[in-house]
Parts: sequence; C-alpha cells; structure tokens
Amino acid sequence: MENTVFDEALKNALYDKSHACPVCSQDFTAKTVKVGKNQVVSIDSDLYARYSVVNPILYDALVCPHCGYAALTKAFDSLLPKQKEWIKAQISTSYNPRSYSEYTTLEEGVHKHKMALLSCLTKKGKTGEQAYIALHIAWLYRDLKDTANELSFLQRAYEGFTAALSTERFPVFGIDEMTAMYMVADIGYRLGHISEAKKYLAIVITSPGISARIKDRALDLKNKIQHAV
Repeated sequence: MENTVFDEALKNALYDKSHACPVCSQDFTAKTVKVGKNQVVSIDSDLYARYSVVNPILYDALVCPHCGYAALTKAFDSLLPKQKEWIKAQISTSYNPRSYSEYTTLEEGVHKHKMALLSCLTKKGKTGEQAYIALHIAWLYRDLKDTANELSFLQRAYEGFTAALSTERFPVFGIDEMTAMYMVADIGYRLGHISEAKKYLAIVITSPGISARIKDRALDLKNKIQHAV
C-alpha cells in the first residue's frame, strides 16, 4: 500500500514539458518537477538537498532523443552558433538513441548527467558549469552507494569550482561565491584536502553580509575539522 501511495505522489509531482532542441530543432518532451509538490526534508553538509517525493536532480539533465545534445535545464537553450556546430560534429554524428524509463532511475540520472557533461566539454562550456554537473553526478553516485565514483566526481567538482572561483563570475546556477566557497571547503574536507578546506572556511566565516545559514554551516564544519585532526 505504501508503494502505491508513493507512486501516486511521484506521478502527481511531475508533468510532461515540451522542449525544442537548439541543435537539431526537433521537439521532445521530458518529465519536470512541479513547483510546490516537493519539500526539502534534509540537507547533506555539502548542500545536497533531500526531498520528500522526488529528487529534482534526476530530472535536471535534458537529453535530446534525436541528436544526443544534453544539458542541465537552465543551460539547455544557451548555445552559440559555433557551439551548435561542435555538438553536431562531435556528438550527433555518432549518437545512438537510447530509451529511458518513464520515471528516471538513479542509473539513468547518472547517464543523462554524463551526457550533459560531455556536451558541456564539447561546447567548451565554463568550468563552473562543468563542476556543477560533476557535483550532481557525485551526489547521484552517493545515493547509489558507489563511493569510488562519488569521490571521483567530487574531486572533479572540487577542482572545477576552485578554478571557477579564481577565473569566473558568480553566481553559477544560483550558487553565489560564498556558498561555492563553503561547498569547496566541505568537499575538500571529504576528500582530505584539510588545509585548503580551512582556507576557504576562514574566508567564508569572516565575510561580511554572508547568510546566517551558510555561516552556521561553515562554523559547524570548522568545528568538525578541529575535532578530526
């Protein structure tokens, strides 16, 4: 009975949205999470939010079933003419269409995000975008309890966000600079980069005007590191 109730809640939390691929101009539909149908129930220390009904990350990577172009929802339509040419030449020409389940599984979510990462690399997307996608993949591997791959993609996200903080303007996908620094500190701690984590935490904690939510998390992480070393 519980599974039936959950399945019904999942169906009610999603709807089909139409998209026009900016690369091949063909239309397709994809499941999208309805606003207000999904509540946050907990947040991991690196800001991975857990939801009551459905993980929005599973539906945040769009893959065109016709040409293989993929991207996160917010970036899907943002392609320059030259980038479209690169996608067509390096992805679409060798793309073998793949069918997905009606409701995206964790494994399918990983695959869609890897397609998005491939497209991002192919279009020479910004480092921050690549890092953000890699972080999503790491979180999905966390849910799959695949620690090796989780750590591998956390390292990729860590390196990407560290570089982006030095070379790119924030916010990146809604993440402001101080939040990114906190995330880098937490991910660095998870990866054993303790001195770097302390450096970023010091900046976050002493930054004027930072949100109380992030400052409290930064202080908690500082305390955790002090008791761990």
